[in-house]
Parts: sequence; C-alpha cells; structure tokens
Amino acid sequence: MSHSVSTRDITFCIKTVHRPWSCHRLVESIRKHVDEPNIVVVDDGVPEKRYSECYPQSSKYSNVVNLDQHDVGVGVGRNTAIEAAETEYIFLLDDDHVVTPKLKLPQVCERFSNGNIDILGVRQGGGGRPLLFAPLMNGKRICMYRGEHERVGSVAWCDMSSNAFLARRETIVNVRWEPQLKTYEHWEFFYRASHVCQLTVAVETNCSVRHEHVDNSNYRSLRARSRFRAIGLRKHGFESMRYPGGGIVNA
Repeated sequence: MSHSVSTRDITFCIKTVHRPWSCHRLVESIRKHVDEPNIVVVDDGVPEKRYSECYPQSSKYSNVVNLDQHDVGVGVGRNTAIEAAETEYIFLLDDDHVVTPKLKLPQVCERFSNGNIDILGVRQGGGGRPLLFAPLMNGKRICMYRGEHERVGSVAWCDMSSNAFLARRETIVNVRWEPQLKTYEHWEFFYRASHVCQLTVAVETNCSVRHEHVDNSNYRSLRARSRFRAIGLRKHGFESMRYPGGGIVNA
C-alpha cells in the first residue's frame, strides 16, 4: 500500500555560493507557494557574500548552515544540506530555481507515493527532459541522450532528471554526491543512482520550476573548472562524454 507524502514531511534543500539575491528569491518563492515550508540552505561563500548576511530577514525562515571553509563545492554542500534535514523526504533545488504554481507540489507528492519511484524530478523551465545513459566505444564513452524507459501519462521513467527532485532523505544519504566534484556533479550523481545503485528515476513532465540563471564574476570563477568533469568521467572508467546535442568532451 502506498504511503502518502505531505508537504510537512519535506525539507527543501539548497546549496548556494555568492548568489545571495538568487537564494533569497528562491526562498521567498517557496514560502509563497508552500505553507510553512522546511528549508535548509548551505552556504560556502565568503562571509560578506553570504545569503544570511545579505538577507537576514529572509534567511530567518530557513535553517542556514554557513560553512567555515570557503568553496567546498556542490558535492560537499549538498551532502551537508541533506544531512541537516530532519524530515522523511527532501526536495532538492538549485539556488537559481524559482518555485511557481507550475510546480504543482501535491501532484508531485501523489505521483511519488503511487509510482514505485526513488527519485522524482520535475521539469526545469524548457529543460529537465528525461535523459538516458548508454556506454559507447567499448565502454570508453558515456552517451547522455533524450529518452525514457517507459511512460505512464505525464510520468517518464529514465536515468537522469533535473536538479529539482523529490526523494526520501535516506535514499539520498545513501547515494550522496561525490565530494571531490565541486562542479560537473549532476550527471555523475544520476549515473551512480540509476546505473550503480539501481534506483528508479522518473520525471513528472507536467510539473516544473522556473530556471533563472544568475551569473557574476565571483560565481563564475568557482564553476568554470572542467577538471572536475574529468574526475567524474575517470572515476567510472570513461574517457569522454557525448551530450544530448551531439557535442563531445574528453576527460
């Protein structure tokens, strides 16, 4: 028998660095559309650029974890956020997401409860379509391509969703993000989840968050480091990756 998921049982987990205005926008959007939400924000920015420093009135509605070490990266930051959550379920969000009525959280909860799903993602604006992985070239290249294993209504079972997803906290604590990866962590997390841990991943294609990317020089310098992509590829024995659009990058 399925177990219904209540929004009171969910913690929204956010990792942020040097984008306090973006994090503020996200937190306020969650509070607007979810009644008394549980929110955890992990910030590894320098003190003067932290969300809690720049937006004290907004941040008081969240459990903000300001890390002593600057630039620990997405992997460590997200693991810290999940560990800080105290509810049975978590909803992961990037700090440049915005929650709108299109999230349809009750529908997401209902689909998760009745779908035999471990990770249920939603669309990310025009992105976040269901993706699959396939090794090529005798296992030396990982191919990431649009597709799904099966579909029932608006729910598509696949290998990778967006970074906006619902899951049991225990499930994500067991998978975790690779702490070495300060960026380029997304595909590696879902590759392990779907192909190594054999978790069931799906996308509710009728639900979405808005993605409003915020860029600045302080943030960009922390993200644009392709060596982390190489670490992830080599960890799984791959020499290159093919993206959905056909582009190929090497480790």
